[in-house]
Amino acid sequence: MSSEAEMIAFQKAAVYDLLRILKKNQKDGSSDTEKEYSIADLEKLFDAYIAGKEG
Repeated sequence: MSSEAEMIAFQKAAVYDLLRILKKNQKDGSSDTEKEYSIADLEKLFDAYIAGKEG
């Protein structure tokens, strides 16, 4: 079982990752090859983090 400090570090990393994805999705008129995520994609990512799996 993970220690409380490890669990908090994981939670912070997960929130940071997801925040970066959301910010990338807000870019308008971008012609680069960065992937855009649909709401369904984001839901799957949240579910994966909650379940403790890689998304």
